[in-house]
Amino acid sequence: MLLYRVCRTQFANDLSGTGSRIYGGRWNSPGLAAVYTSGSKSLAVLESLTNAPPAILKNYFSILTIEIAGKFIIDEILEQNLPKNWNEFPSPNWLARLGDKWLKEGKSLLMKIPSAIIYSEDNFIINPAHADFKKVKIIFTEKLELDKRIISQF
Repeated sequence: MLLYRVCRTQFANDLSGTGSRIYGGRWNSPGLAAVYTSGSKSLAVLESLTNAPPAILKNYFSILTIEIAGKFIIDEILEQNLPKNWNEFPSPNWLARLGDKWLKEGKSLLMKIPSAIIYSEDNFIINPAHADFKKVKIIFTEKLELDKRIISQF
């Protein structure tokens, strides 16, 4: 399985989930590490564009291709099972509590979650504390290049 992650270039080799442990995220509270990834490069970039201006992404960010080999369990949260406000910004606190429960239980390496930006696409959270985390490898890192037309829109 291939997943994609956009991150600051200085942290491109770090899949520890430290950033989310410090700051939290839509699906986790501060104090719990989680690695946020996407099912496609384009979704990973779009998710990042919602949080940082394109010029900053272009100059200081990389995109990682992450491979997870072998067999592993994926938990899934279906959009139709979530309340209507799940994709609001800022995200509802109960969403982080749901992710916290999943991280603490440690039953699966991945949780498949709907994108709050493109409803028909999915993101994946990797639990770095899971026993199968050793199957997670960065196989390619590249500088994030954005077309100048994207940058000029902001």
